[in-house]
Amino acid sequence: MIFDALHYFETLAKQNKLCVEKGFKPVFCSGPDSIEGIMQQFQKTANFVCIDDTTDQNLYSQGVSYFKRRVYTVFILAAYRWDDMEDREEKLNLCREVFAQFVRRMIWDRTQREDDETAFLNVEKIYSKEFGRYTMNGVTGLYFMVENDEPASMEYEDEQQLESEWMTEEEGD
Repeated sequence: MIFDALHYFETLAKQNKLCVEKGFKPVFCSGPDSIEGIMQQFQKTANFVCIDDTTDQNLYSQGVSYFKRRVYTVFILAAYRWDDMEDREEKLNLCREVFAQFVRRMIWDRTQREDDETAFLNVEKIYSKEFGRYTMNGVTGLYFMVENDEPASMEYEDEQQLESEWMTEEEGD
């Protein structure tokens, strides 16, 4: 089963009681540059869980097996009263707690779920970074990145498959 990260993180945001209570809206973006469009919605919605719908990917070998390592990024953002550092700290702490609850759930899902969806989610190493005071005016939060390593078949089943994908040197000239 392939890990559907977009659905998984959207579901976390929709089912987390703190996210629901504090009005975190799950949305999608295509990298940090497209967060600007989401920020325009801060007039209507103060808090977001923004799931990056693009991934970094790495194909690597572990002995004779191959794996696809995909890196997923999730932004947890909260609006604060501009130029109110106490409110900023309160909202950053809120984002930190949402992040901690997401990590606890990912660990739970990885170790306790019966299905294979989160079987390759790397919960042993999750990178996160908080936004500085002046990253985005009136918005604070953090982002985290989590890896998922799925087995990848890189072998040809037979010579016929090889021939169907590649031309001979004579055909290529």
